[in-house]
Amino acid sequence: MKANAIRIVFGVFCLVMLGLMIWRLVGGVWTPLNWGMFAVAAVSCVLIFVNFVYVFNYSYGLCVALNSALIWLVLPSPVTALMASVGIIYGARLFWFTWKRMHSTSYAEKKEGIDKADGYVPKPIKVTIYIQCVLLHTFHLMALYFVALNAIFTPAVLTGIAIMAAGTLIEAVADGQKQAAKEQSPKDLVTSGLYARCRHPNYSGEILLHVGLIVAGLASVANAADAVVVTVAPLYIILLMISEALRVDELHETKYGDSEAYSLYRQNSGSLLPKI
Repeated sequence: MKANAIRIVFGVFCLVMLGLMIWRLVGGVWTPLNWGMFAVAAVSCVLIFVNFVYVFNYSYGLCVALNSALIWLVLPSPVTALMASVGIIYGARLFWFTWKRMHSTSYAEKKEGIDKADGYVPKPIKVTIYIQCVLLHTFHLMALYFVALNAIFTPAVLTGIAIMAAGTLIEAVADGQKQAAKEQSPKDLVTSGLYARCRHPNYSGEILLHVGLIVAGLASVANAADAVVVTVAPLYIILLMISEALRVDELHETKYGDSEAYSLYRQNSGSLLPKI
């Protein structure tokens, strides 16, 4: 999926989320906790006005961790504690990893480019992205919200939480391996560890996390409208990760395509699933 296409998809998904929010407000089912989730997203996403990239990493991690904690605080139960703990760990780890990467020597050149690019992003565009990301992050953990409302352990909910935990672990290991390899050879493609048989295990972990959210969320709703509420944001992020994997594969093909070693690596690895 091309960059322009995923931007259009994002816009469509945001319109759906806005419609869902209005529908729930009119229907009287938008709760004070939902407003709290909205407030967390609104405050966290202000980082876009520091640097437009920050809303996609720092704000994202903050929203997941803080909204998980908020839902746990307002609707405490054993199943909420279990699922929210995964969210808190995921969000806090992502925030910390992003901070370490931004301040690493291997990322210095890329960070310089990001800082320079930020100066070319017009304020109206930042405002538009801000509104879209606030909606996305507000709906992101609606699955956890509905699981917390029900407060019941079911096999499907437990399966969803297990998938979330597996995705969190895979992404953490993949990010750690990639950063360690980049510290040693910043210019080289990472093809060791989880990357030996899968070119984007970090994206695979992210996708698993959101598959888990969808599984747990769908197990906790009673009608089709609520099913859309719990799936819309995770589904968009899954599509985004698939799009990113395709984009990076194209970029690497352009950059390393003439290399015999890279051609062999492509043959022996899958994009998002490991090739055995």
